[in-house]
Amino acid sequence: MRLIWIYVLATAMAAACSLSGPVPPSTLPETAGARGLATNGPTAAISSRTASAPSPFSPFVVSTWAANVLLRSNPGYLFAQIGVLAQGTALTVLGRSPGGEWLLVTTGEGRVGWVFGQLVDVGGGNVAVVPVVQPPAVQEVVGTVEDQAGMPISGIQFSLLHGTGSGAPRNDAMTDETGTFHAFMPPTAQGTWDLSFTAVSCKSNTMDANCNCVGGACGRPDPERMSLVLPQEQGAVLAFVWK
Repeated sequence: MRLIWIYVLATAMAAACSLSGPVPPSTLPETAGARGLATNGPTAAISSRTASAPSPFSPFVVSTWAANVLLRSNPGYLFAQIGVLAQGTALTVLGRSPGGEWLLVTTGEGRVGWVFGQLVDVGGGNVAVVPVVQPPAVQEVVGTVEDQAGMPISGIQFSLLHGTGSGAPRNDAMTDETGTFHAFMPPTAQGTWDLSFTAVSCKSNTMDANCNCVGGACGRPDPERMSLVLPQEQGAVLAFVWK
């Protein structure tokens, strides 16, 4: 669950320099200590649109391994915080977001919301069998990363940033095993956003067991950065080639 990441700074991307060795994660910390202690907000709604499971799903219990884990109304850093969960909080898994980065859960008090999946221990549970739940009332930015032979590239993280400065709205998303990322944005998000390649997970299929680039050559997506205007045309999919 604890991943090691490779940072790619925006300035370095402009200079097209090579990736350095493993450094701490670039994913935004999804805990109250990093994002404030606000707990007021709407309870998450559950969409009726779910992907069919190969067999009936039995909800199972996971627990938070970090302190002050944020419970959100929808999957993404830009949605309302509806709770702050202590380390060791038991949660019942109801679903997962497209891409699998976020889990739809319910607390012991019956509060339903979304948590960042890397902040929970699943124990003996199998997240792969959890039904996919399409979150309601979101804009979904979807992109794919494939190499030049058409092979999906997993574990590639992108950021979406609106404006400049430390307080600028930002969201992050990572490609799954199909090479697809799903960034969920509030329906009110609009204007020009900067979409940038930011990191590679050690679990990416571009990395070996020691978190080194396969073959010694670290690739990067083309393009590495683009301007994105929201709202997008419905059904739009951004395409990146790993080189």
